Amino acid sequence: MEPLPGGVPTVAGRTPIACQNCANAKTGCDKRVPCSRCAEKNLPCAARFARRSSKAAVRAAQANAAFQSQLAQTPQLQQPQTIDPAAFMELEQNTTKIEADKSPPSTEAVITVDGSSKKRSPSHSLSPEEFSPPPGRVDGLEDFMHIPNEFGAPDSTYQDLMIWPDYPKELDYMGLNMYPEQMPLVRADMTMPFAELSDMSASSEPMTATSSRGSIHTRGTSIMSTSDFDHGVKPGELVLAAPTDSSIPEFEVVIAAEGAWNLARCNPPLYTSNCPRTAIVHLECLEQKSKQDGTWSSLEKYLEQVDWDATDLPTSVVPLTSRTRDKMLAITQSFLHKALEIHRGGINGYPKAGYASPGDFNFIVLPPSKILEYFLRSYVRSLSVYFPLVVAGCVDPNEMIQNNQASTLLVLLMIAQGAAAMPMAEARYLSAGLTETCRISLFDIVEKDVELSADPTALRCALLFIVLGAWSGDKWLMDIAMGQRGMYMSMLKHAGMMDPQPSMIPTFSNSTSTELQWRAWLHRESQNRLVYNYVMLDQELSLFHDTAPLFAINDLQCPLPAPEILWSAKNSERWLAANQSYYGCTTNVNPQLLNSPSLTPSLYDLFQDFLHDSLSRRQVQGSLSPQQLRLILHPIQALLFHLRQMLSCFSDVQGLRRTAPPTVTRASTLSRLEEVQQLLQKWFELTMTYYKTNPNCPVTRCNLVLYHLIALNAVTNFPEIERLARRENFDTTSLHWELSLRHKRCIYSREEALFHSGQVFRHLRLMPNDRRPAWWSTAMYRATLIVWVESICKLDPNFQTADKSQQNGMGSPGAPVLAIDQLSADDPLLGNYLYGHGAVEVLTRLDGVTFSLDKPEEILTYAVKNIEGGFSSRIGDGIKRKIIALNNNWSVDVLSGMGVGTGAIGGSAAPGSC
Repeated sequence: MEPLPGGVPTVAGRTPIACQNCANAKTGCDKRVPCSRCAEKNLPCAARFARRSSKAAVRAAQANAAFQSQLAQTPQLQQPQTIDPAAFMELEQNTTKIEADKSPPSTEAVITVDGSSKKRSPSHSLSPEEFSPPPGRVDGLEDFMHIPNEFGAPDSTYQDLMIWPDYPKELDYMGLNMYPEQMPLVRADMTMPFAELSDMSASSEPMTATSSRGSIHTRGTSIMSTSDFDHGVKPGELVLAAPTDSSIPEFEVVIAAEGAWNLARCNPPLYTSNCPRTAIVHLECLEQKSKQDGTWSSLEKYLEQVDWDATDLPTSVVPLTSRTRDKMLAITQSFLHKALEIHRGGINGYPKAGYASPGDFNFIVLPPSKILEYFLRSYVRSLSVYFPLVVAGCVDPNEMIQNNQASTLLVLLMIAQGAAAMPMAEARYLSAGLTETCRISLFDIVEKDVELSADPTALRCALLFIVLGAWSGDKWLMDIAMGQRGMYMSMLKHAGMMDPQPSMIPTFSNSTSTELQWRAWLHRESQNRLVYNYVMLDQELSLFHDTAPLFAINDLQCPLPAPEILWSAKNSERWLAANQSYYGCTTNVNPQLLNSPSLTPSLYDLFQDFLHDSLSRRQVQGSLSPQQLRLILHPIQALLFHLRQMLSCFSDVQGLRRTAPPTVTRASTLSRLEEVQQLLQKWFELTMTYYKTNPNCPVTRCNLVLYHLIALNAVTNFPEIERLARRENFDTTSLHWELSLRHKRCIYSREEALFHSGQVFRHLRLMPNDRRPAWWSTAMYRATLIVWVESICKLDPNFQTADKSQQNGMGSPGAPVLAIDQLSADDPLLGNYLYGHGAVEVLTRLDGVTFSLDKPEEILTYAVKNIEGGFSSRIGDGIKRKIIALNNNWSVDVLSGMGVGTGAIGGSAAPGSC
């Protein structure tokens, strides 16, 4: 029965609560229909009740609502804020009619960095034809967003939790309102290379996927443009931002959460409480896309165009059998439904037991076997090179699936990693959905069986998840991966895998079973490699997040990974022959000599020899392996971090008079820092010896990038650089003094900082696109920000005068032009530059044209173009958007309005010239 206008509704057994509009606004409601607030604002108002009624009452209300709707002949969906128990009955039919009237989104015209219109490549875009749903379906995520009829209008609906009500209106991440003192960004006499991209969604129609079930993942309009911000909630909209020609369409909730990343914080940050939920978006997208016909057709077309030489893969992939694929499909379906149940379990409006009726249960469809095998090969090509964990040089999913749930999770995570390295929208959605699905199932099986916390397969799954999550570009996965890495690393430590172990080099006696020795050696070697793969992961995450490594050098007592020639042996006979050729083992050799720890040292032993210059006794054949050289960097990086942390505690201002001399001084700490730099130089000389004989080794080139980034931490303060980029505590009244003071805090040695940054650029550009590590765009970002700070501080006239006088004293008229991103580290020009000889530093664009470092916007353009030139990834696209926003926030007019002359910057680069 409809309540009288202005009266309080009464329904037997149910208590009236605030209407939907008042609940969304978090204000008081007098619970009348309409309430006073809705009547004043002329808003639609409907009664809501706290407790559910019986099924009979719900069915009666639905029948009554259906009868009333037929009389009025007006769809109830026209009022999305009105949530009535009878509304769900007509929701699907009405939404179908409304969506049919909408014009399809345009996917041909896109906006590039230079502002020109281009067509997106079919292999790098989301095609509506390829994603078209079967006939009779509503376009979007409708099949799984079902709210059963047994549930009335709840107090807090799924839509309430997916809305992002706390998004601050004054903070537009990709817009231009990030600073309270923000001024116009474009000068009349100058073109800014990023002006066209500052609001991508405003210049092209967004791609949307609506849901008739009422799933709200983001607001109805793009958060990238606050001028048209709609605070009203549109049920079921999931918006994709307009892509550029080199990027993939992205969910706006993912873009909105980029401001809360735990790295690359060059713009004013958001906080977790203000971020939308993204995990449920990836899970539902995986469920929906895997059920649609033709979802994977674009991937099949892409595979036909890719020309991969499988002979250069370090590991082979066994083809999937039909039985294996069917079993994998069933297990994946159970994992996905469990993940969806967990994410929806705490949300009213969803059944707590998963699916209410057989009609709500939908089977998912994985890609064809050919695509899954391609993903596994992509995993081998992109990640297995840097984290070698594949046993006997062969990935056999048919054997792995037969073992247990942990092995199945491992195969799915390999597929997710391989899909993440592909520049396709469908592959990206599959990777994100599988990653979150496997994360929940991995945690679940470990909780149910605590013995799995020491299982190598489960810990290997955790390693792959941390790699996927930390470099996923999704705020939810990045936070969870960084939070759970400590838990899984503690499990690894408490499992006893780091403890000292006896050598397992075979003695080759007649009574020895070679097959048993090989199997035992494989089991032990797998654990040792797992430990040191975690060490390398710890090194990467601590470096790029500016935190201390979690592993201590004195804990790493287990033997280092054996040579690859032993690890890749296919059978016991080849393994035996490899041992004989590598160690020179024969039956006449004393077994005690073969069991000597010097032949199988731990990282603790190797680092001790490195400190005492006695590495020669550890080198059985030639120099150290690339993996061993990389592992030596881990304790050096940890020592450098703690010294830099200590130096930050010393004040730049002289304190009060002391009665006793200090025990620890800034000078003594700097002296220890110089010792660490000498260790880095020693490491560099060892690596260059190997690099000259193996110039195409991808692991060595990766090691050199990490070395230069660690060396940059010795001569710069990157957290302070990001604070300057965000303009935290930035004194605009005396900008000249502020820039000079901030430059001293950010960069301690200008020449060394530019040298190492240029080498980072050089090595990253020399890496093949399909062999770059997952963090390569983050490395580009760090080096770019250091060079950018050097350039932005030249806006201080005092800084320019001092720089010119210094160059004149060195004979600047004849100073050579130094392309810091083109010359190798051993080039004589770079050596003279580091020793104080003058030079004009320049960077080289992709077209070969050089530009000087006195134009901050060109440096950022250089970074964006280089990121676009690599393989497309979610984290790379996010970093590119952050750099674009940084350029907009530090425009010429902002600085000129603060009193800084614009002559230091000059004309901006022509769009697209970089």
